[in-house]
Amino acid sequence: MPSVTASAFTSALSQAANGVSVVTTSNNGQDAGLTVSSMCSVCADPALLLVCVNLDNEFCQMAIDSGSFAVNIIPSDCVDLAAVFAGLGEDPEQSRFDVGEWTRLSTGSPILSNALVALDCQLDSSLVKGSHRVFFGKVVDVRTTSGEPLLYTDRRFAVVQPVPL
Repeated sequence: MPSVTASAFTSALSQAANGVSVVTTSNNGQDAGLTVSSMCSVCADPALLLVCVNLDNEFCQMAIDSGSFAVNIIPSDCVDLAAVFAGLGEDPEQSRFDVGEWTRLSTGSPILSNALVALDCQLDSSLVKGSHRVFFGKVVDVRTTSGEPLLYTDRRFAVVQPVPL
């Protein structure tokens, strides 16, 4: 069977619209986090989700060591925060957690105070596929607010534009 190049694959998938989340963890007083667009539910009973993280990111080992992580679904007015956690901030020495207000739920992973949805997870399992580690989390705590989600499509952030029926 023929295969596609990584460039063709990522170019094709850039046309998909994905919700933007900041995934966080905490271990031994150190916090780590990054912006992801690869998060989805696995099942509702038990409540499981998955996130995919590049193996080079410090988050991977910290989440394994801590046994927990949180998924913060970002509201549309938090483009700057999403950019900082994506490594696009202007000051590389600034802590990512200096941006936004943070709290904690059951596991101790950082929770963005104004996240549309915060899903606090115990690490269920993880596996490596290619250049990424797939983390499966059992959701142990949830906090929700209302608002519009931030999206990522065509290699840029976007907002929901409702379509009248």
